[in-house]
Amino acid sequence: QTRWARTPPRFQHTRQTHTRSTHEPINMADFVNKQFTKEEVADKVLEQYDEEQTRIFYQCVMGGGGHDIHFGIYKNPEDGVKESSAATTDWMMTQMDWANPVKAGQHVLDLGSGHGGGSHAMAQRFGCKVTGYNIGPGQNALNMERCKELGIDHLVDAEVGNINDPLPAEWTGKFDAIWSCEVLCHAGDKLALFTELMRVLKPGGVFVFSDIMGADGADEKALKGFTDRNATTFMGRPSMYIDFVKQAGFKYVTWWDGSHHLERYFRDMLSQIKNNRPEMNSKGITDPYLDNWVSSLTERADIQRDKGVFAWGVFVARKPAVGEL
Repeated sequence: QTRWARTPPRFQHTRQTHTRSTHEPINMADFVNKQFTKEEVADKVLEQYDEEQTRIFYQCVMGGGGHDIHFGIYKNPEDGVKESSAATTDWMMTQMDWANPVKAGQHVLDLGSGHGGGSHAMAQRFGCKVTGYNIGPGQNALNMERCKELGIDHLVDAEVGNINDPLPAEWTGKFDAIWSCEVLCHAGDKLALFTELMRVLKPGGVFVFSDIMGADGADEKALKGFTDRNATTFMGRPSMYIDFVKQAGFKYVTWWDGSHHLERYFRDMLSQIKNNRPEMNSKGITDPYLDNWVSSLTERADIQRDKGVFAWGVFVARKPAVGEL
């Protein structure tokens, strides 16, 4: 049985990279009534994701013990956060491969690679090289430890970087494909980032990404259940992302709408907190921190059920090939 399953087994965590004690309580990542500028958001993302205890929280509550820390696609009635998150990774790889097949020896950029679930899956499925670009050194260490366990550390690497800064100049035309899973909500200038991604992608290359967004027409205040717990600038909208893709020079391929999975996933996150609270408490995650999450997730799930204000899904675009109009 995997760790952080619905009946929680004993948790065995990887190395600690920050100075905070593993058992020192936290009350952080509390962004109530706050959204941040492009210049501010990077520090807040580190606070949200890369402290030892917050990595434990996300790996339990969204990953189910795995490394796919993102929203999920439910294919079976018995699926939980772990299975549905893995299904999202698989679906994104399928979408990317349909747009332009990914081959062994090619090089993929995983933008905001987090714990590395997408990097691991692409390296295993395609035999491609993957470079993760991610702001959290603790997450990157966890990613690379897992790569060694899987025997793919020769294919995957992870660099520390901020998506709100220009990408390295030497990356121009470097990558055969770009992957990004639920990261762009942390980008302060989404069009500028898309323009940078266009620069570093080879002609004909594919850009596949997912994100949590507001539904088209949703008021930003209605998204409070998300923005109170997440370091955001402004939430994207499906139509906005399609416009940005085109403005940056990409060929728009498709947008797959998975928003109907969100309410169930929010409620499964609540179940993960309930079922694993004692174990998380033992690792220094306080009840006030968890209670704040319960409050915001309940609000999120209820407003999604009643008004459908959140959107989520997968976008696919291509950089035009040489000579392509």
